[in-house]
Amino acid sequence: MTELTVFWTALTIALIIVEANTAYLVSIWFAGGAFAALISSLFEIEFLWQLFIFILITTILLFTTKPLVKKLRTKNAEKTNIDAIIGKTAIVTEKIGCNNSTGAVKLDGKTWSARSKTGIDIDEGVPVTVEEISGVKLIVNIKEV
Repeated sequence: MTELTVFWTALTIALIIVEANTAYLVSIWFAGGAFAALISSLFEIEFLWQLFIFILITTILLFTTKPLVKKLRTKNAEKTNIDAIIGKTAIVTEKIGCNNSTGAVKLDGKTWSARSKTGIDIDEGVPVTVEEISGVKLIVNIKEV
């Protein structure tokens, strides 16, 4: 085993250990590049070519798999309590006035301050959909049937 083979083996193992100890994919692409360089070192290719292979494989892995990993990670991301409210239906418990920003809705047994997204008054008892959250107020719109 040459010194370069030992170097690439140690680097591959170190990067895998770093990856195993992190919550996010941080070094897996570099570990793949180091492993490819390790394979090339077994064929006793010059160091500059091994370095080129390391950079090339790392770059290819990074640009081909990172968008996929990002998409999969956000696809399964759970909403926080606040994010889970958006899109839900609430009932107006206090008339929502467009001019004085008054009004309240009841959602999941809790009363929230509310404002109309479109700027129109919404009467008590009308079902509304939560469109967004601004500070501690729900921004709502009349629920379409």
